[in-house]
Amino acid sequence: MSSEQNNQSTGETGKSRAGAVPSPFRRGSMRALAPASVVAIVAAGAAIAPSVASASPALPQISAQNLLAKAAQSKVDAFSGTVAMTTNLGLPQLPDLAGGANPLSLLGGTHTLQVAADGPAKQRIALLDTMSEYDLIHNGKDVWVYDSEQNSVGHATSTDAGVRHEKSDKTKDGSVVPLTPQQAAQKFLDAVTPSTNVSVDRTQSVAGRDAYTLRLTPKEKGSLIGKVEIAIDAQNGAALRVAVYPAGSATAAFEVGFTSVSFSAPPASRFAFTPPKGAAVSPLTGPDAGLGMQAHQGTDSAGLAPRVLGADWLTVVELHGIDLNQLKAQASQSSGGHRHGGGNDTGLFNGDPSSYLDALLGAGKSVSGGFGSGKLYTTNFLSLLFTDDGRLFVGSVTPAVLEADASAQGRK
Repeated sequence: MSSEQNNQSTGETGKSRAGAVPSPFRRGSMRALAPASVVAIVAAGAAIAPSVASASPALPQISAQNLLAKAAQSKVDAFSGTVAMTTNLGLPQLPDLAGGANPLSLLGGTHTLQVAADGPAKQRIALLDTMSEYDLIHNGKDVWVYDSEQNSVGHATSTDAGVRHEKSDKTKDGSVVPLTPQQAAQKFLDAVTPSTNVSVDRTQSVAGRDAYTLRLTPKEKGSLIGKVEIAIDAQNGAALRVAVYPAGSATAAFEVGFTSVSFSAPPASRFAFTPPKGAAVSPLTGPDAGLGMQAHQGTDSAGLAPRVLGADWLTVVELHGIDLNQLKAQASQSSGGHRHGGGNDTGLFNGDPSSYLDALLGAGKSVSGGFGSGKLYTTNFLSLLFTDDGRLFVGSVTPAVLEADASAQGRK
């Protein structure tokens, strides 16, 4: 296969995909998707990790444009299986977050999820731990979140204020948490733009299925992302695996893939949920109720007033109201505490989060510019700038890009 056949400028392929991808999940722009949103995804309780891939199968040659079309024309919206997830953003070792199955535990390490979907109105995701389970169930108008460790249940319906469901293609905010390969791949495929090179790489076997590998690489300088690889099922065009690699690294920082999968519709009983006996049931409210993750933990993402800067591979997210001294004080209160005690009102931390913040900030570099002054922390995948006036700028971009974006916003 020639390089001309493999490598396609996304100026042409992006146009051919406009509005062409049927999906039960939200569609997002590159602004909502790439570099910086990796952090937003993690912060919302999602992480991503390695699947089981084996020898390269022999498949007919295919061009990048035709492989994009194959993925766009895929009609798969029913499946069930096991997903392996991991994240390695190069940050200091996290403390024991939540001590069990909980979205925050996905901030690092490897994890296993059981997933199922039957169209846009039925999805179930179960995060499994040795002794606990955290479930998110969407069944028609109902959204349930169950935490077995706390024996607590959150519930919302489509008539509740603020509830968002993932069946609407009209939603463009990209806030859905990508806990399956399809969700993660859809965001990247929707984001194909003229700033991206698209090519076909090796073939691979994922969860026992033959797949092509679609490779996305940035054209512009300043991104810390080297490439994104998406395994596309050779038979039905579904995404089986997504991996995001830092520039110059062969180790994925962000990966999600099936270890087993069936594309038959799961039984209706799979999406039925009845609160266990004795479980405390509370309403899910606020803008994140439709996802069930942040709302159930009592966090308020709206209070951070997130703002997207830049575009495509150079996306940066600006958050407000980040008081590091207050965070450290709260972390100190919860250090060594239990999930329901020790001054830890959020119930999110075990271990020593105060030491974690010290490690994170202690490794930072003091910087100043048009944004004022602050601490800059960088890894091979992320750049984070905590300003003294309470803002956080974060993205998978070089420090120079991050500081330039922050300076353009001026002082608070």
